[in-house]
Amino acid sequence: MIKNIMLAGGLAMLMCLPTSAQGKFSLTGNVKGMPDSVRVVLMDVEDPNGEYVELAKTNPKGGAFTLSGDIKSPRMGSLLFQVYNKKDESYRTRVSTPVMLDASALTLECMCDFDSIYGKRDFKVSGSDIMRQFNEYLSAIEEKERQNDSVSYLSARKYFDTNANPDTVRKYNAAKKLTEQELLDAKLRFVAAHPDYNISAYVVQRELENLFTRNATDINSMADLVKVCPDTARVNTVNKRRNFALKYALGIDCPQFSATTPKGETVDFKQMLNPGKYTFIDFWASWCGPCREAIPHVRDLHKKYDGRLDVYSVSVDENEKAWRKAMEKENMEWRQFHLSGSEQLGKGAQAFFITTIPRLVLIDDMGKVICSTNNPDDVSDMLKSRLGE
Repeated sequence: MIKNIMLAGGLAMLMCLPTSAQGKFSLTGNVKGMPDSVRVVLMDVEDPNGEYVELAKTNPKGGAFTLSGDIKSPRMGSLLFQVYNKKDESYRTRVSTPVMLDASALTLECMCDFDSIYGKRDFKVSGSDIMRQFNEYLSAIEEKERQNDSVSYLSARKYFDTNANPDTVRKYNAAKKLTEQELLDAKLRFVAAHPDYNISAYVVQRELENLFTRNATDINSMADLVKVCPDTARVNTVNKRRNFALKYALGIDCPQFSATTPKGETVDFKQMLNPGKYTFIDFWASWCGPCREAIPHVRDLHKKYDGRLDVYSVSVDENEKAWRKAMEKENMEWRQFHLSGSEQLGKGAQAFFITTIPRLVLIDDMGKVICSTNNPDDVSDMLKSRLGE
């Protein structure tokens, strides 16, 4: 698992959507056997701050409910069915299903009674053109989505069953990575076949949020593909994502940032790159368990590629004493640095848009960023493909 840190500004500034003519939406449904105590909530999942924003909520009567409200442009929503928990006196989501919203009247059908609902595939929502498009998309990716869900569940179960045995974790993570790629391929095939669909632009919008996963050419090609979408607000959002993603594309020059040595000297990291050698930077913190667990992997790579790979660890600890104590305990043989003070911390995090740690960055012998991940195996695989065993 990885640790979240509040180092870099979120995507909120680039997520603000332009508005179009305001309209009304409604969603009517009937779920057999649903108690009147259930709370039915419709959420907007595209809030700029990454939070779910409540659009409407109600309690059903005899299983029937209607939700309605205002909407400014087509949005991805999530319909939640929440059950009241007496023990902690709060509502907990029993099940949810995605909904593509616009100024239309939608209808929800449930294929079973409330107690038998397993997941989103037990629902069908219809009533608008963009919802029809969304249903086409869900059907197109369903098989690959099921396969990915199954492998992801198995990977998580093996992690706990084997007490995170490294060989087992690597094996099942590789399987999960494969099914994730197959699911992504299915999504992008649909987008290519239906570039004018609102859901296609939404898929591209969300994919462009995954930084350091594509080069500039692929980012531009993907964004250009959906510019024919009639929802201008969505297209504008895609273009904002494009511009941001290009700043963090694979193949960019190593960004400039400064860090402090254990002796208190400030260094410019870009000036430390050695032409002809690869550079591996491990951003970590003393309080981060997954960071400490990654250190043996970093040590192995340092030994394996000695002479061809420069390795640096950069602490994001706000507490310098904690960094020095952990550094001494871990006894890392490679060079150590610290993002000291708010300016170094802010610029260092912004350089690679670090929001979680460990953040493992690999730079090639030409000074280009070729990998940014939280998984040491990704770095190992990249080095193996570039430098051999």
